Amino acid sequence: MYSFHHKVATSDVGPEGVLRPGVIGLLMQDCSSFQFQGEPVFFNFLQENNLGVFLVSRQVEIYRLPAYGEDIEIWTGIHGCKGFYGLRNTTIRDAAGNLCALSFAVGAFVSRETGKPFVLPRSAYESIIDCEPLPMEYLPRKIALPPDLTFTPLRNDRVIPGYVDANRHLNAGRSLDLAASYIEFPVKRLRVEYKAQAKPGVELLLESASPSPHHIFMRLRSPQDATNIFSVYEFCGST
Repeated sequence: MYSFHHKVATSDVGPEGVLRPGVIGLLMQDCSSFQFQGEPVFFNFLQENNLGVFLVSRQVEIYRLPAYGEDIEIWTGIHGCKGFYGLRNTTIRDAAGNLCALSFAVGAFVSRETGKPFVLPRSAYESIIDCEPLPMEYLPRKIALPPDLTFTPLRNDRVIPGYVDANRHLNAGRSLDLAASYIEFPVKRLRVEYKAQAKPGVELLLESASPSPHHIFMRLRSPQDATNIFSVYEFCGST
């Protein structure tokens, strides 16, 4: 398990003065990275075998968005590994200990040389499984899009250096923050499925479809090929 404290800052909030939903993903991503680096057996195994851990999906239940200046605690714990997938919960709590956001995330262990999934031996990960799954509705990692959706373009973009992380592709938290910035209603649940890595210089098209009020699906894909999808998002105003 790992946790750190953070004061909600100007760069974390939107016009309403509360934590942006997209920043939740960034803070939770940072907490996960800090935990990995603090686990020497696991971290050394990744380094020695040239392995990366790539986020496959994230589901977040939002109960309250902390306001500017509030002190919050971000906590994460790993509750299982299945094949080449790692399973974790992450929370954000306010200074009184009240739960503000709860996440279930799935990460994949991948060889940096071949790009293929890598099944870790139990000896490499058993020391980092340190909690039980937290109570929540666990949804599938894949987001099933309704068949009759009509998507509308929102934004054309390109993977610029500022979007890229140490893994040399579009940062998962950054892409979620970009998508969530288009949502105009209070988000109670968000989900994201990462399907492919967007490398530096790749062109992007963000598009959306809304099957009902306060329910929006988005896709981040190649503008030239509708089947080349990098990530899929779902935002719900009520659960």
